[in-house]
Amino acid sequence: MATGLYSENIQIERARLQEFIQNKEQWAVLIPGYLHHEFPNEQNMIWVFQGDFGIIQKAVKVELKGKESNPNQVLFDLVGLSDPINGDGYFEITQNQDGTCQLAGNLTMKASGFLAGMMNPILEKFVPQLVEKLVQEMAVKASI
Repeated sequence: MATGLYSENIQIERARLQEFIQNKEQWAVLIPGYLHHEFPNEQNMIWVFQGDFGIIQKAVKVELKGKESNPNQVLFDLVGLSDPINGDGYFEITQNQDGTCQLAGNLTMKASGFLAGMMNPILEKFVPQLVEKLVQEMAVKASI
């Protein structure tokens, strides 16, 4: 199972960062390789992005199914719509003692089916890079 965890400290009001992560429309476009997204309902989001899996580049379509969260976190399950890739993840805010906020992102993905043996080693490199780039972009965008 491929896992990526990354956090970034941001000089921002906690309430402003909470508002940012709760508004998926603001950060949906920040995923590396972003092509488009849609919201089938208020909780869920469908994300389509160009995945760079080493020698393979392909459009990947996944659905983020929102789970019960609080103002400091966004929890979701991930369901592959174009490929048999599933997982889960979150974005979470913690307040640091120096007044800054820490934004953490976590994503776990696992391929199944016929191509799992080939895809899972690729995901092990891809997922940590994806999470790091996304959290960095979210930190920049939230601070603007």
